[in-house]
Amino acid sequence: MIYLAIGSNLGNRFQNLRTAISKLSAFFNCEKSSIVMETSPILPPNAPNDWNLQYLNMIIAGNSSSGPFELLERIKNVENEMGRNLNAPRWSPRVIDIDIISYNDETFDTEQLSIPHREIKNRDFLQYLLTSLGCKIPENMRMDINNYQALNYSVLDPKLVGIVNVTPDSFSDGGKYFDPGAAINHINELYECGACVIELGAQSTRPNYVEISPAEEIARLDEILERTKNIDCIGVDTYFDDVVRYVIKKYDLKWINDIRSQLSVGTIKLIADCGAKLIVMLHGTDISWLKNQVNYLQNLGIKRENIVLDPGVGFAKSKQENIDIIKNISKIRDMGYEVMLAHSRKSFMSNFSIATVKNRDLETLAISDFAAMQKIDYLRIHNVQDHMRFFVARRQIG
Repeated sequence: MIYLAIGSNLGNRFQNLRTAISKLSAFFNCEKSSIVMETSPILPPNAPNDWNLQYLNMIIAGNSSSGPFELLERIKNVENEMGRNLNAPRWSPRVIDIDIISYNDETFDTEQLSIPHREIKNRDFLQYLLTSLGCKIPENMRMDINNYQALNYSVLDPKLVGIVNVTPDSFSDGGKYFDPGAAINHINELYECGACVIELGAQSTRPNYVEISPAEEIARLDEILERTKNIDCIGVDTYFDDVVRYVIKKYDLKWINDIRSQLSVGTIKLIADCGAKLIVMLHGTDISWLKNQVNYLQNLGIKRENIVLDPGVGFAKSKQENIDIIKNISKIRDMGYEVMLAHSRKSFMSNFSIATVKNRDLETLAISDFAAMQKIDYLRIHNVQDHMRFFVARRQIG
């Protein structure tokens, strides 16, 4: 087994880890991965203040047909592709840092590469992550890891889509983030928490909602999007052509959640041209409709990898039908597209819970755990922080 350490303390650190793992997959078969630890940087004396940026660290374990030195060269190519300056000072911040920590229990020490990695003996958090994945630490390198220090813990999977309703009337949190300042603060919290996507909704779609115009949706979104341009994981939940065109052309957003599937051909082609993901929702329970819809979208240029299927929990289904479609969500997953479950706090939970809407996070977590075991790609939820805490603990014992 080969163990690689991956770290980042510049830019969208969570996305940097995801991108690195994706690029590594071309020559490294990842079989298991650790939780993510946030730690303070190790700095030399008199380091510049702007070097003091917190790291996200994780370990992945797997196999590769490349020998250790070829593997090192290919890893350096990935770092270079992702924008790391390989000639920068040793302790300076970096978009990505990938190290070979252990290679099939081999032992050697050269100027170019040392296996096991020399720094194992100086990093208690690194030893903890390795141990959690079953890697044996050489006796001469072992530290006491009972008191390792981390600033926070998170996971990369399942991928969490954080909901930000910029409405006065949404069913769960209507009005809470209607003020742009409150919405922006929440977006920043979700970003720091590790949400893979932060989805803004300016139109309530609760039962018996009163529809607002595309112009009003845009007015609700514009200031927020303008002030969060530095955050590269924002998407929009809308079914209006005018809104989709506006946010793609002005803000280059890469995530569009369309609950009606009635966008015009021109808008769909615009989504295809910019490479955005398009979420396709199932109304009712006949999943053959989804098969027809994805064929239609692909014929208009949407790539397979940019289509995300949503079982449509809470839309045109009875409470029991919602439960049944979640139980059988593997049938949708087996269609071969990414899948997102958007179940958070929804009314079907009243079939088995007396909790009020705002107090259904425990029920939401239970369903999220089931969906994660079914290898569903995205969970669209209100409470990202508690999901992170739950899945960190789940990963450690699972």
